[in-house]
Amino acid sequence: MPTLPDLDQLRHQLAIPTINAGRQIHLFGRRAGPVTDDIEGLHAIRDEQGRIRFMSGIEFSMQMYRGQTQVYPRCVPTLSRLKVEDQFLALCRRIAFEDAIGEHPMVSLAERIRLWDSSLYVDREGLAQHYGLATDMLDVTSNFDVACFFATCTWNHQDGKYQPVVSDGAPGVIYRITPVLMTVMDGTEDVLGPVHIVGWQPLPRPEQQRAFVVRMKPGQDFTSLPSVETFHFQHQAHISHRIWNAFDQGAALFPADAAAELARRAESLSEFTDSQVKRAWQRLTEWTAETDSPIDTDRIRTAPGITMIESVRLNWNGLDIETSEERLMEQFRELIDRARFRMAAYG
Repeated sequence: MPTLPDLDQLRHQLAIPTINAGRQIHLFGRRAGPVTDDIEGLHAIRDEQGRIRFMSGIEFSMQMYRGQTQVYPRCVPTLSRLKVEDQFLALCRRIAFEDAIGEHPMVSLAERIRLWDSSLYVDREGLAQHYGLATDMLDVTSNFDVACFFATCTWNHQDGKYQPVVSDGAPGVIYRITPVLMTVMDGTEDVLGPVHIVGWQPLPRPEQQRAFVVRMKPGQDFTSLPSVETFHFQHQAHISHRIWNAFDQGAALFPADAAAELARRAESLSEFTDSQVKRAWQRLTEWTAETDSPIDTDRIRTAPGITMIESVRLNWNGLDIETSEERLMEQFRELIDRARFRMAAYG
């Protein structure tokens, strides 16, 4: 059996280009088409609904990546890893988190503001995904180094932080996708296909992670989707430590913020309003619509762990958040100053 490459050797084999070097890129040759560069930043894009999204990373990423410290029997989103009755509770918690997100002053400002006569899209589901709530999505990134972090560092629940993988046991894995092929071969009417931009959001994690997601269906395995390629590598302690330190031991991708504590509270929540329960039920119905066997609605509705209440319990009380609209507007102006915008839209 051939020896697996380490992650540095795999990078070389995959010919991962250097970024942030100032290189100009002619997408369709030097005589025609747009010209871009390899500088990471925020790129303002008007989507098919006319909303502005801020994509983080390089402007045109032909390939994206997902890193895992090991291969699992099936590569599925968190929602698929739960029993149906547990899915319902998880969806209640996610909706409660999304509702609380909407009360954050920066999120509220972003949802009210207009740029270039268009609304700014705030992806509450994408934020829930990046703060650890159960969703039907898997993370992918346009930045190979970010994928390498997740391929070589694992979350230590006891210490509450990421640690580098030092084991020479099970190999790690890098998945590579070609979004345009995944979209073309998806067969749906969704212009973006299963790959969606998360990018910059009013809460900090997604931008640092150059975040995109792949939306999944029940029963789907990520590795069976169009264009997904799988590359195994052998863990090396010195490489894991180098990558761990390059991302400030995880802090560069997971900056400390109040939303992380809010998500932690949401994960143990058991009290929900009637509206939250109804919306969770609607999402569960949509999620299971394409499954072969009907769901046992009585068993799910009577599952333990859910208490109905009149008013929401999950909120920002006691958490350190900026509330001054003047300072929030200053932060927003700084965002606009560093964003790049082409007069183009998906469609």
